[in-house]
This record gives sequence, C-alpha cells and structure tokens, in this order.
Amino acid sequence: MNQGRQYILAAAVLWSLSGVITKSLALDGLTIAFYRGLFAGLVLLPFLPRLSWTFRPVMIPLGLVFGAMTGLFLASMKATTAANSIYLQYTAIFWVVPLSFLFLRERPDRRALGGIFLAMLGIAVIVRYGHSGLPDEWKGILLGLASGLAYAAVITGMRGLRGVDSVFLSAINNLLGAAALGAWITSTTGPPILPSPSQTLALIAFGTVQMAIPYILFARGLRTVSASEAGLITLIEPILNPVWVALLAHELPSPPTIAGGLLLLSGVTLRYLPFPRNKKPTANPFD
Repeated sequence: MNQGRQYILAAAVLWSLSGVITKSLALDGLTIAFYRGLFAGLVLLPFLPRLSWTFRPVMIPLGLVFGAMTGLFLASMKATTAANSIYLQYTAIFWVVPLSFLFLRERPDRRALGGIFLAMLGIAVIVRYGHSGLPDEWKGILLGLASGLAYAAVITGMRGLRGVDSVFLSAINNLLGAAALGAWITSTTGPPILPSPSQTLALIAFGTVQMAIPYILFARGLRTVSASEAGLITLIEPILNPVWVALLAHELPSPPTIAGGLLLLSGVTLRYLPFPRNKKPTANPFD
C-alpha cells in the first residue's frame, strides 16, 4: 500500500506542472486540453502489449468524463488564476466519498473525513474570497467547480478498473477524452486550431510528462489505495501548482487563496501523520 501511495504522490507532483505550462501557451484551454490528451494517448500506444488490451464498456463513459475534466480544468485556468483553478478542481474530494461508497463500497475512516472537512473549508474560502479581479472570473470559478465533479468521477472509475493494465487505461482515457474534446470544439467553433511547430513540441512534452506518465502511476497506485485516500494524497498538486506558476510565470495567488491552500495542507497532514494501518482490500464490483 505504501508503494501505491508513492505512485500517486509522484503522479500529483507531475500534474502540478499544468499551470505553468498552460499559462505559457498562447492557445485557449480547450485546444490545449485536446492536443495534450491526443499526444499523451499516441505516445503510449507503442508501449501497449497486445495481451493488455482488455476493453470494458465502462471505459467509454470514463474516457468521455476524462475529456470533460481536462477541458473544464484548462478552460478554468485561462479564465482565473492557476491557484484558484487547481484548488477548485479539488472539490473532487467532497464528491469522491459518496461516489466511492455507492460504486465501490469503500468507507472513508474518521481521519479521512476530518481531512476532507478541513480541505472543504479551504475550498469554501477560495470560492468566496479568492477573486483576483480578472474579467468574467466567475466563469473560471464555475468551470473549476465542474472540473472537480468530473475529477471525482475519474478517480472512482479508475479505482474500479484497477485490475486493468495501467498503460492501456491511461491511453484509452486520453484518446477517448481527446476525441470528445475534438468533437465538442468542432461542433461549437469549428476544427481545432493547428499549433505552430514550437507549440506542437511543447504540447507533445506536456502530454507525455504531465498526462501520460502520471496517469500510469496514478492507475497503478489505485490498485492498492482507496479512491478517497487517493483524492487526499493528490492534494499535494494544488499546493505545488501555484508555486511553480509564481516562480516561473510570476502570477501570485491572493491572500484568501493562500489561506485556503493552507487549510488544504492541514487536511492532508491530519490524514497522513502518522500513516494509518492497512485495511483489507474490498471487493471490486467492476470485475
């Protein structure tokens, strides 16, 4: 189980690079999400052993929700600060508890519930007071909240499919998500904009380092770590994300956003110092 936690922690650290890369690309959020998912899926295809191609029907809605999650999140990041977007996406920790209980029969322990309570207080502070004065910033906040619900569904679905090869699952999620985003962009504004050569290289690197590799690690970690615990471990992402953006893109979060982030960190500390004893694995209704 500790190795599973380490996989999820490594994934969260790589995910935390999303803000600084997104802010550096002169493309809209949906276009970035489309190409990032497309390149992430294509990069993984050569590494798929044929024996791992175990397709299940539930992967289709999971892939579509995956695409919605990435599109909503990157669109939010373009409309508000990176700190606000990433913290609001982590309203997922509120939704993942009832979803994992309904679909996976996983009950969070008291320490997890206490950590979630502190984290939700932090998110409430950001929603209420963490405005930076950007035009139409309320749209970015709503998009961030919606991405949190989609992220909770992705965590729950990937936990349910923990018996599937992690490389295969990551490739399917990214390619189906990219297909959904491409269809949405085409139906609303026309075919996706073709990036420049330098943007293409940046998007390939973005898809590989920030999507393909971490989702493989995340899927492997979910084989032994519950959905609610995984949601709490990945709270390291919203802590690191604004740090990279502040250092490299010079975008500073507001004091309420910092206060909310400290509450999130307090929730993680409450849950993981010290680590609880391992629990027996639960049955997997997705099998």
